Amino acid sequence: MARQNFVGLVVSQGKMSKTVKVRVQAKGYDKRVHKEVLKRKDYLVHDEGDLCKEGDIVRIESIPKMTERKYFAIAEIKINKGQQFAKYQELAKKKVYAEEQKKRDELNDRRTLFEEDIKKIEDLKQLDSLTKAFSKVPEGERESYLKSIDEIKKRYNITLWPSTEQVVPLSLNNAARDLSTIDNRLANIHVILEKLMSSSFEGQRKEILEKMGKSTDLKPHTVKNILRKWVLDPRNDVPVSL
Repeated sequence: MARQNFVGLVVSQGKMSKTVKVRVQAKGYDKRVHKEVLKRKDYLVHDEGDLCKEGDIVRIESIPKMTERKYFAIAEIKINKGQQFAKYQELAKKKVYAEEQKKRDELNDRRTLFEEDIKKIEDLKQLDSLTKAFSKVPEGERESYLKSIDEIKKRYNITLWPSTEQVVPLSLNNAARDLSTIDNRLANIHVILEKLMSSSFEGQRKEILEKMGKSTDLKPHTVKNILRKWVLDPRNDVPVSL
């Protein structure tokens, strides 16, 4: 006797070991409405290799009863859409991680430059105080003062102090503010994105997408990635209070 065979869609996977739920659809005549209707039935199916993913089209066939509800097994994966989607999800996660890591690396580089500028400011403050106090110190201590002054001047190629040349970048305050903003947003990125994706922020979400020249009819995971880029740019305003 030939075994029962059905072709169906994997609708659930990973909740039970070596088991998937497969939905089989078939047309049947319904006597109550006197016409053909689409009937659906879900089967628990044995998947020995845990190969199937949600979205796969599979062929199942009957086997000796394994449990009260499991008496079919995967015979063939006809279309592996679920596996392709799972692969896409994995690639998307890696891409998001790479983008966040790149932002962190940029942040660390900017923090290093910022710390160097802070050190420069401290040295220039010391140079200023040494220069002002030089005329008041006793003759015996002036040599050590001169040595310290010359060391700082040589370190930053300063020929004259006070100097009219730019020694510290004028953008230092902006850099400090940007670093603080990025630090705060990175630490709370998941909370910010969760709020922006909620229905209460629908208007602000559409406004951000329009500013970035993106369609408002994109899939949620695509919208989330676009919002992440917006949030991690310190030049952009984020309509979420933390």
